[in-house]
Amino acid sequence: MQLEDGGEYLTPEERIAAATPVYAGDYWELFDTFRAAQKLFADEVALVDEACRDKKNKNTLGNRTAAVRKWFRELPASKLNQAKDAAAKWNSDGAPDKDRVHV
Repeated sequence: MQLEDGGEYLTPEERIAAATPVYAGDYWELFDTFRAAQKLFADEVALVDEACRDKKNKNTLGNRTAAVRKWFRELPASKLNQAKDAAAKWNSDGAPDKDRVHV
């Protein structure tokens, strides 16, 4: 997979590692495939969001949410599998040690 800016190639494992949430607050809920896909493919989600966003109308949030849901439903199987793998990994690993509350 090629990054837009640097032209570098990422394997699915490298993409998951790069998108791993770094704040403990991100782990309050278990990751599902949808949340993981949004983190993994944040650049695509931003493009979808920007395309359906009307900056003059604050009531377009529902349209933006629907557009992102539609994007997710149309993801290829390879990207869905990456998101499932990422969600499973992030749920099993949990928050980074430095952010965990040790009781």
